[in-house]
Amino acid sequence: MYVQSYTHDPRNWLMKRHRLGLLVLVFALVVTPVAAHVPSDPGDNDSPEQAVQVSDAAKSWSYYDELDDGEAQYYEVTVAADERLQVSAFTPVDGAFTPSLVVMAPGLNGGEAPPGVAVPDGMGAVVVEGERPATPGYEPFAPSANYETAAFEHDSSTQTTYLVALYEPANRSGPAGVAIGYQESFSLAEYGTVPFALVETHLWEGQPLVVAVGPFALTVVAGAGALLTRRRDVFEGTLAEYALVAGGLLVLASGVNTLVQTGIALSATGPTAGALVTAAYVVVPAVCGAWALRVATRPGPIGARTRVGLVVAGLAAFATWGGFLVGPALLVTVAVVPEQVLGWQPVASVAGSRRE
Repeated sequence: MYVQSYTHDPRNWLMKRHRLGLLVLVFALVVTPVAAHVPSDPGDNDSPEQAVQVSDAAKSWSYYDELDDGEAQYYEVTVAADERLQVSAFTPVDGAFTPSLVVMAPGLNGGEAPPGVAVPDGMGAVVVEGERPATPGYEPFAPSANYETAAFEHDSSTQTTYLVALYEPANRSGPAGVAIGYQESFSLAEYGTVPFALVETHLWEGQPLVVAVGPFALTVVAGAGALLTRRRDVFEGTLAEYALVAGGLLVLASGVNTLVQTGIALSATGPTAGALVTAAYVVVPAVCGAWALRVATRPGPIGARTRVGLVVAGLAAFATWGGFLVGPALLVTVAVVPEQVLGWQPVASVAGSRRE
């Protein structure tokens, strides 16, 4: 007797896979614009002459700096007519350390700058002495916990060049940051380098290297060991398989590392809705990486549908900062390069052995 099973209909399975792949990619691309400030290293900027030149006053930037020995750090930004300057100071550490701001420009008049802050001739100053909030705020894209200690906004009726000084009123030392701008925007190059900048950010927060990247490294090493020792019955050792395993592990490990960083941040801030945004940067790399590993350990060459899926997985991983660029690149490379080049070797004729 013939009984039709909708559950096992290959067309139904294919439709569900395509929908899942599309959902993952759309989810990844939708959360991307939420990703807040472009992280930057200010370098040596301890005098007005060496001030960081902020190229776009509206675009959101985060500068991860350090205050030491009573020195101030300087940033210069030009605001167009009928636009506004928006700047804030923050720190990842609790305690008495309180980063503060002095905003300088022609025509500003808000008090005398504190000792240690240089005011160029022709500029007035507004002093924004910091106040510590009771609890840190959660940054969903990093993820991290920071105390915003000072904030300043000013509308410009004409084009104005501002000089912003970051300082600590009691000359305490510690990590301090400046956020400038209010429009979330990334160039492709900026977006691609964010995963590397986030590692530097966690080190700036005071995390040891083993915490900042340890979960990532442990996942890659443990996953590679498990695949190479336990799956020899299906792992043929072709170049394509190695590329998929490497790409999948790198992408999956990024999700694991972000999950650990989320736990560290939430332990300081407590539960927050912002963690739902971070969840995309955990779930999408984890799903894409795990699926790529599953493809790598199935027998036979990959088919056209799986190639499309690998492209989707690579793009979704890139959109959620998975795999430090290398992982997504490997997945897409396996998808687009002919199998003869990468050395796919089909196993002996087994029905349904293709990696579909």
